[in-house]
Amino acid sequence: MIVWLAALALFPILAALYLGGAAINIEGGGGGRQVAGLVLHYAAFMGAYAVLRLVIQTFAGPALSVAFAMVGAAILLPLLARLTFRVVGVRITSAEGASGESAA
Repeated sequence: MIVWLAALALFPILAALYLGGAAINIEGGGGGRQVAGLVLHYAAFMGAYAVLRLVIQTFAGPALSVAFAMVGAAILLPLLARLTFRVVGVRITSAEGASGESAA
């Protein structure tokens, strides 16, 4: 059970940094759909962590597998967010493309 501690502890921080701090717009859906998307996002993140940990554990030891799986799951976090929120009907777009302002 200790191998799940890293993912359980870091998901809220990583999700808050991405969903709250990144230059993205969350469009569509009410509060219920957004909460459902967040719950699905959590499940997908934990699933990705579990699969990566099992794959890496065949090559490395338990400690390294937890560390590398956490890094891999953190890298997949934006992709997982876009996919899981889309499932419930909420769209995540980049703020730069949606603003309509050009840099020139």
